[in-house]
Amino acid sequence: MYGCMHPFSRAIYEVDDTGAVLITTDDGRVGRYRRDGFWLSGEVFDVDPQLCNWVGGPRAQHRLQSEPKVS
Repeated sequence: MYGCMHPFSRAIYEVDDTGAVLITTDDGRVGRYRRDGFWLSGEVFDVDPQLCNWVGGPRAQHRLQSEPKVS
């Protein structure tokens, strides 16, 4: 899964196979959110909607990761 750790809460934000953002806290609680920060399920209610959007949003191909064009 793709994700990152929140810099203040230390919660892990990851994207599952359905595109939802899973937030796992230090004490093991888990919440499931849409990428806009809308709660779907779980016991975590205090999340960062901007990080949900950043983690759950589309990922563009970086110019240094793409194949070079052959002329």
